[in-house]
Amino acid sequence: MNQRNAEKLKYELLETWNTFNHYMTEALTFQNSEDIHQARVHLRKLLTFIQLYDTKPSTYRQLKQLMEALGAVRDGDVLLEGLAVETELDQAFVEHVETQRAKDRTLLKARVTEKMTPSLDQQVRRFIGGQLFRAFRKQDAAVFLDKAKADRKRRIATYHAATKRNDRLDTLHKVRLAVKRERYLNEYLLNYEPSASKDQVQKLKRLQTELGDMNDRHQLLLRWTDFTPPAALTDDYEQVVQQLHTRLDESVDAIKL
Repeated sequence: MNQRNAEKLKYELLETWNTFNHYMTEALTFQNSEDIHQARVHLRKLLTFIQLYDTKPSTYRQLKQLMEALGAVRDGDVLLEGLAVETELDQAFVEHVETQRAKDRTLLKARVTEKMTPSLDQQVRRFIGGQLFRAFRKQDAAVFLDKAKADRKRRIATYHAATKRNDRLDTLHKVRLAVKRERYLNEYLLNYEPSASKDQVQKLKRLQTELGDMNDRHQLLLRWTDFTPPAALTDDYEQVVQQLHTRLDESVDAIKL
């Protein structure tokens, strides 16, 4: 990548970091769940570039911990937005999810206070303007696209080799993350690298949506299995869990990789 394009990409990534910081500040008010989502998306995009390196910068672990805390809150938001309260069991489950989300929000606030320091900000900016900038200036960005594509294919092969249900779900989760990384790289590099493809972006978007729907069903099932219903509602609870197992299995079987 030439010097001019490397500079442009550097500023794009610095803007991604700035945008993440904006949404992270807004997210902590918990007034709009979209702020949590946008903070998570922009942090994921930045982590996509950090994950290209076998030797991660020292900030990587801290950013991953922020991502995990954001993810827990986001999962709770998505679940609650999609739940319809029609029965006594539904109401009890909603209260369970709300209680857990409150705990996850408290953890997120603590993580932000602990991790998002001026030192972290400086380290991220130095990585983008230093190590990452030099890497793009020294070589074709196609190398990064090839690595992301190879990682996706490797994870898909692992999925096809899995036989146990839990192993299949675990490998599909990793495939979904690999799809996101490859998609974001293609999106960022469209203006700088001929091998970056709009068609590939669209293909990966469709696959990401399919895998995301499956993941939402999995998360819903996990929340229900973590929930202890009132004793009088045990039979209804077991029926719901069985239905969720069936729907999840159907969605997994329907995925074509």
